[in-house]
Amino acid sequence: MKKNHLIKYLLISPSLPVGGFCYSDGLESYLSIKNLQESDNIKELIKNELKIGQIRIEAKCLTEFFDIFEELKGTNNLKDNKRRLLSLDKWLLSSRDCSEIREQQTQMAKSLFELTKEFGYEYVYEKNKIISWSLAWSWACFSFQINKIEMIENFIYAWTANQLSAAIRLIPMGSIKAQSIQLELLDLISDVSQEIVDRNINDLYVGNISLSMAQQNHNDLYTKLFRS
Repeated sequence: MKKNHLIKYLLISPSLPVGGFCYSDGLESYLSIKNLQESDNIKELIKNELKIGQIRIEAKCLTEFFDIFEELKGTNNLKDNKRRLLSLDKWLLSSRDCSEIREQQTQMAKSLFELTKEFGYEYVYEKNKIISWSLAWSWACFSFQINKIEMIENFIYAWTANQLSAAIRLIPMGSIKAQSIQLELLDLISDVSQEIVDRNINDLYVGNISLSMAQQNHNDLYTKLFRS
């Protein structure tokens, strides 16, 4: 088994700064507003997000960033390459309406860039302070030679695991139940990942308005999760 097939697990390891993040991503506010306390509510919420939520756009941007990085191998037009990267990245971050969610994204990106630099893959451009988690993840996968489908599967798996980790702290749900839900989600993660690889970014849509609106209240409950 090739090393790059195994190194992808560094991105989701809870013992590292990257996998160790546990943000509610609006989940805490949503559960509070809806007064939801059942594990099945969490499962359905995650399934809906995978089918029609913002995570799909973020995952698709991984492949868009990846293609631009690939072009670095055969072009000297670094200025245009950087412009396209930053333009897509700004568009992606602007789709997050809540400033706390955007700060969460940029903090996670900063840690991931530091990790890839430590592994010998420093980002090719000078980083500005506002860079998305998706851009950092794509750069890591490009550097580690992880293919697109595995890059997206890992990204979505890490997101669902993070949501379940947050849920354990927010409602009466044990870790065994969370693992059972994660197992039930694997087929959907695989199907959604393949769909995202195959489809054009303009053909993807977001329709999970409830969770997006809950993120507007993210700042009100921002620290409760970490105190837990």
